[in-house]
Amino acid sequence: MYQTSKIVISPRVRKSPYFDSTMKYGASAFTIYNHMYMPIVFEGPEKDYENLLNGVQLWDVGVERQVEIKGPDASKLAQYITPRDINKCKIGQALYAPLLDFEGGFINDPVMLKLADDHYWFSLSDSDALLWVQGVASGKGYDAEISEPDVSPLQIQGPNSTELMSRVFGEWIDDLAFYKFREVTHSGIPMVIARMGYSRERCYEIFLQDGSKGNQLWEILWEAGKDLNITPGTPNQIFRLEAGILSFGADMHRENNPFEVGLDWMIDLEQEDDFIGKEALRIIKENGIEKKLMGAEIAGSKMEFFNEENLDVSIEGDRVGAMMSAVYSPRFEKNICYIILDVEHAITGKVVDIHTPDGDLKAELVELPWIKERA
Repeated sequence: MYQTSKIVISPRVRKSPYFDSTMKYGASAFTIYNHMYMPIVFEGPEKDYENLLNGVQLWDVGVERQVEIKGPDASKLAQYITPRDINKCKIGQALYAPLLDFEGGFINDPVMLKLADDHYWFSLSDSDALLWVQGVASGKGYDAEISEPDVSPLQIQGPNSTELMSRVFGEWIDDLAFYKFREVTHSGIPMVIARMGYSRERCYEIFLQDGSKGNQLWEILWEAGKDLNITPGTPNQIFRLEAGILSFGADMHRENNPFEVGLDWMIDLEQEDDFIGKEALRIIKENGIEKKLMGAEIAGSKMEFFNEENLDVSIEGDRVGAMMSAVYSPRFEKNICYIILDVEHAITGKVVDIHTPDGDLKAELVELPWIKERA
């Protein structure tokens, strides 16, 4: 759809601890995410997807920077910035814990890890949420230290991920429950190992706690996985859409609230503690939403999607919403996408028009996700 452009490496943009390894193993395209280089292609979108389904992949997600909250008021601040009831979260447990503004719109959609009663990490998607949390803490007078620690995630994905992790770190990996983590040191490398990641499959995230050892960690895993069809990879757009996983900044924005995008399950309006956006969310719940996120299947032959902007969606010539992310799914042999549209038109089976620079496309609305079960 658009001509491919290059990104020039510059000292103004940070490299992850795994940057050299991604270059060594064939990264062919990068984007900028949290002011850092993030590899997005190795052999090609569909080949990377095929490799993911048939072995194990290492994903450099060091761009997922952490907001670390420590100190006497750490738990109070952590609760105030998210609508999740984190009082239910135990040490060694993680929670998906979006950050919202005072109108209930998204600031970020991180995963929170509770390392101690006075120590939390919020693992960020792409935004300057560190500044938001520091501002909130200062304005409310919380006694807490907010910083970006030397912590850089590496994801282990694919059907052979558990075998690889068990080989390297031990059989306890087999018993690690979903959204639980453990702090370990391996070969002198400090890290937190969590069972979670950017898919519905069984996968893991290693939170490296010493940025100087990123390439060493990569090579340890690579050597152990040579007979497991190990390849380099990246958060895969095809895999993500098939599983109905959303990306902040691509599929939802500041103007969207959790009710619109199917994330109302993580809002606890009945908890005693206050949190940012609580009253706004209560009003939205009472009055109902104006927009809703749906899946859609685009008619026609296989298409190459590199949507650089959200495309207008209409019904009988009237604009009713926008297409967000879109891919061709080899698994389902369909062009699939997300659409946010006026709620009165968000009806399964309804046909809409998507307006692209290359012409209009017909799409039928469907419920999410395409992949129903978690591995």
